[in-house]
Amino acid sequence: MTQTLRPTGIDVIGDIPWGTHFCHFYETKQDLISVLVPYFKAGLENNEYCIWITSGHTTVEEALTALKGSVPNLDQYFERGSIEILSHRDWYLRAGHFELGNAIQSILDRLRIALQQNFEGLRLNGDEAWVDRRKWHDFIEYEGALTPAILGKRLIISCDYQLAKHDAADLLDIAALHECAVAKRKGEWEVLEVPQLKKTKAQLNLEKKLLEQRVADKTEELLLINEEVKIERTKRENTVLSLNRSQSNLKTIFDTADIAFILLDSNLHILLFNAIASYWSELSFGALLKEGAYFPGLFNEERKQSLVNMMNEVLSGQSLNYETNYYMQDGSTEWFRVSIDPVRDIKDQVIGLCYSATNITQGKLIESAHNRVNGQLAQRNKDLEKFAYIVSHNLRSPLANMIGLAKMLKQDSMPASERGELEAFLFQSIENLDDVVHDLNRILQLDTDHSLKKEKVILPELVNEVETRFQALTKHDSIKIITDFTKANEIFSVKSNLHSIFYNLIANSIIYRQLGRPPVIEIRSESQQGKLIIYFKDYGKDNYLKKGKTKDKSYEKIGLNTQTNGIGLHTVKSKVEALGGSIGVSALPKNGTEFRIELPLQ
Repeated sequence: MTQTLRPTGIDVIGDIPWGTHFCHFYETKQDLISVLVPYFKAGLENNEYCIWITSGHTTVEEALTALKGSVPNLDQYFERGSIEILSHRDWYLRAGHFELGNAIQSILDRLRIALQQNFEGLRLNGDEAWVDRRKWHDFIEYEGALTPAILGKRLIISCDYQLAKHDAADLLDIAALHECAVAKRKGEWEVLEVPQLKKTKAQLNLEKKLLEQRVADKTEELLLINEEVKIERTKRENTVLSLNRSQSNLKTIFDTADIAFILLDSNLHILLFNAIASYWSELSFGALLKEGAYFPGLFNEERKQSLVNMMNEVLSGQSLNYETNYYMQDGSTEWFRVSIDPVRDIKDQVIGLCYSATNITQGKLIESAHNRVNGQLAQRNKDLEKFAYIVSHNLRSPLANMIGLAKMLKQDSMPASERGELEAFLFQSIENLDDVVHDLNRILQLDTDHSLKKEKVILPELVNEVETRFQALTKHDSIKIITDFTKANEIFSVKSNLHSIFYNLIANSIIYRQLGRPPVIEIRSESQQGKLIIYFKDYGKDNYLKKGKTKDKSYEKIGLNTQTNGIGLHTVKSKVEALGGSIGVSALPKNGTEFRIELPLQ
C-alpha cells in the first residue's frame, strides 16, 4: 500500500511520512513562532488534530494571536475542535511533576480521540524551555522513548530547543534522538541532520511493481548466460574445481523454471539467491536472505523440522515438489509451488540443493472460485429437479381426476343425480388445475424482466407495493397485515427478488388460511451483525411443518415437499439463497407458522 506524505509547512523539511519525530533549534521567540505557525497551519488545512504546547518563551495568548494572523478561519477550526493550545503545566505537569509514561500515553490517547472524530491524524509540538537541568535526564529519556512509540502511527511530533540554553554535547544528544534536526540562526536555516525520508513506502511500492519486469528481463539474460556458460565449460574442462562448481551451480539455477530460487550447500546454508526470493522472504519471514545463513532457521519450529527432513531426503539424490502456503507479515496468505532439487558437480556427486518457488496464489483463488461456482450450480440443479417434481405432481393430480371423471361421465347408464355431482367434481378439478397454472405463470412472470442491480429498498414501501396486489382480498376477507420495521427498515439488495419473497409468503398465508378465520399476517425485522433478520408469522393450515416437529423458537431449514404450496416456497427459498441469505421455519401454537429470513444488509 502506498503511504502518502504529509506537508510540514516548513520549507527546509518539506513533506514527511506519518510517525516522524523531528526537532528544531531556535534563537529568538520570533524564530520559534515563524516555524510553528506554518507548521500548524499545514496541519489544520490537511484535517489533522493539532496540539500546541507552549513554554516560557511563548504564552497561550501569544500563540493564539500568531495563528490568527496567518489562519483567517481559525475560529472555525476551534469550533470544529481541530486545535488545542495548552501550557506546559497543563500537559507535562498535570500530576504536579513530569512522568515519562503518562506523557507518552497522553499523546496516544489524543491520537485515538482524533481518529474517532475522523481526523487524518495528530500533529503535536512541545517547547522544552520549561525543563531545568534537574529534569534533563528524565526528559531525554522521554525523547528517546517517543520515536519508537509513534512508529507506524498517524502522528507527527516536533520538539523545540533554545540554542543558547544548551552546549555542544546537549545538541548532539538531542539530534541523535530525532529523525531530523534543523536550526534557524540569524534568520537562516541550517540542516544538522537529514534522514532518508525520501525512501518512502510510495517509492518501495513502485520498486515492487518494477521487480516482476526486472525478473523477467534477468531470467532471459540468465538463459543467455547459461548457454554461454555451457560453451565456456566445454572449452575449459581442465579449469580449477571452484570454477567447475560455479558452472554447475549456475546451470541448476538457470534450468529451474520457477521465479524465486535459493542455492544451498550440503549443510543447508545459503550460497546464492535471486532478488525475488529475498523479497518474498522479507514479506513472509520479516527477514532478508543473507549468504551463509542457515536457511531452515527462517521457519517456525513446526515447519523447520519438516523442511530439514525433506532437504536431507533431497541430499540423498531425490527431488521433491509440493504446494504450500505462507502467512505474510501484513496478515495475508500466499500460495507457492515449491521444488527442491539436488545440485550435482561434474562427477555427479550431490554437493547441495536448489530451493525454488513460484507464486500460485492467483491460480488458487481462481480454483477456489470455480469450486464455489460449481457447488452453487450443483445445488441449483438439485433445486430445479425438486421444482420440476413439484410442478409435475401439482399438474398431474387434477389432470388424473379430470380424466377419471370424464370417463365416468361417458357412461350412458350414469343416473342424472350422480352425473350432476360428478360434473361438479370435474369443474372443481378444472379450477384446481387453473390455480396451479396461474401460480406457475405468476412465478415465471416474477422471475423474468427484472434487473439484478442492487438498490436501497425501504421495507414499509415494499410491503405496501405487494399489499396493493391483494387489495381486493384484504378488503373482502378482513385480512390484516401487521408490520413492525422500527428496528430495521431498509436494505441494500435486489428489489425484484425481495418483492417475490414477500409476495409468495403473503399469497401462501392468504390461500392456505384456516376456514372461518380471517388471516392475520405479522411481519417484523431487526439487524444483527451486518445482517437483516425478517420474521414472517401467520396462522394457516399447518402446511409447512408436521405438528411437534420443531421445538419452540427453533428454526428448521426449509425443505421442499409435494404439497400444493411447494411452488411458492420453492420460489421464496430460491430468491433468498440468490441474495446470499438463508430461511428457516418454526411451528407456533394453534397451527401457526413463523419464517425467519436472514439476508446481508449490503
